Amino acid sequence: MDEEVHDTLYYLSQVIGWIYFFAWSFSFYGQVIENHRRKSVKGLSFDFEAYNLLGFIGYTIYTIWGYIDPKIGTGKVAIQDIVFAVHAVILTLITIVQIFIYYDRTDPEQKVSSVCKLIIICLIWGVLQIIFIERVLCLYDPHEVKDKTQFVFNSVIYLGWCKVFISFIKYMPQAYYNYKRKSTEGWSIHNILLDFTGGSFSFAQNIIDTIRGQSVIIDDPTQSHTLNIAKYALSFVSIIFDIIFMIQHFCLYKENNKLRDSKTEHLINSIDVTKGKYDFNKTKEDSSCSI
Repeated sequence: MDEEVHDTLYYLSQVIGWIYFFAWSFSFYGQVIENHRRKSVKGLSFDFEAYNLLGFIGYTIYTIWGYIDPKIGTGKVAIQDIVFAVHAVILTLITIVQIFIYYDRTDPEQKVSSVCKLIIICLIWGVLQIIFIERVLCLYDPHEVKDKTQFVFNSVIYLGWCKVFISFIKYMPQAYYNYKRKSTEGWSIHNILLDFTGGSFSFAQNIIDTIRGQSVIIDDPTQSHTLNIAKYALSFVSIIFDIIFMIQHFCLYKENNKLRDSKTEHLINSIDVTKGKYDFNKTKEDSSCSI
């Protein structure tokens, strides 16, 4: 590849990488702000946040380890990947703290499902088993690859694929919850729009890095992948589900969301803030606005 083109692609990759980082990172703030504004987490799937925490902890280990030890088989890991993963863990923890503060104990919907708990336990048990075999019993070398066609697998790769699996299933409870309520109220659409933007640019950066031929896999002939497969799959999965959420918000449940917002506004307006009194007559007049 021509050196000038190679350098151009490098800088293009860096620009796109930081765009994806900021878009994906800021996507977390939409839900945090939404929860704080409403002083409620009603409309937010607790399964989604539980999956998110486990997934991003695993992805943080995957990216940091892959950056420090390129021969481990993760593929190209950009510095943006590490910063994003750490930031995601922090914001997910903040959202979980909000859940403990705002959740309604009388609402049977506001809990982590048994299925979610079981899946999380199985994933954690799986990684502990692999680490025990790999690190304690030392039954195989995680760097060992007999030929270029052999698939690399170790505890770090397992964490990357766990994140992909979690990303695939974590959106399902929220999508179903929206479908069940026929509304996206309480689920930040700003989160989805930024997530879609971040996923698209992350996908683009991964492709550009592969075209540049700068993947550690190409530099090391003993490895077999040219893409950061986990990053590629995460981008693709997030884009697909973001499209589903946008269809729910802007098309399927658009009118329901408007009615809910209208009713909320009427209730707020019926409170006389200056006198600290509630205008029951105004509420009665506005009672025709219902869902």
